[in-house]
Amino acid sequence: MNRPLCLPLLTIALLSGCSMMRNPNDPARAKQSVSIVNKMSWTNPLSGKADGVRTAWPLAQLANHEEIFPLAQLKGCTDQAVPCAWGVLSASRSITRWDYMAGGVTLDVGVLVDVHRRQQDRRRDFHTSMAIPSDVPALSYRKVTQQGVALPYGKVYRIDFDYGVRFEICAQRLDENGRALDNCDIPYI
Repeated sequence: MNRPLCLPLLTIALLSGCSMMRNPNDPARAKQSVSIVNKMSWTNPLSGKADGVRTAWPLAQLANHEEIFPLAQLKGCTDQAVPCAWGVLSASRSITRWDYMAGGVTLDVGVLVDVHRRQQDRRRDFHTSMAIPSDVPALSYRKVTQQGVALPYGKVYRIDFDYGVRFEICAQRLDENGRALDNCDIPYI
């Protein structure tokens, strides 16, 4: 008995075709990719000038991705009669999920800002620590925020924290040659 293999082959073709369908808002349909630009910034306590870190990441690499920013010193002054308090900033950003939407992307973004007298950062390739002397008043602040964010391409989303700490994030499309098609107004430090 000869049975044609058409039905099983058709089923396999249909199932594999479903897995290859892209989100209709995926810029890859137009030979584009998406990059996420983010920045953690603060005021340098010695110079009084802006300080921070600005990075850009391909969106496709960001599911369950954490970025740990370098340790930094902060200063908080409330009253001229009282000495300023100092602290060490430890901050990180995580993206647990992302998807395309019409004209942009959606992200689940978590930001941790932790300011205390002592901080350390232990990673596989290096270990660093920073501390404020015990005779100097110390800052103590911790804020964890987890937000679902809709990012239209080229629009900056900001989260402000105490002591002048700010997190900014933006999505931009890149053409097939890696040139930005959208302007993310997040300046370099």
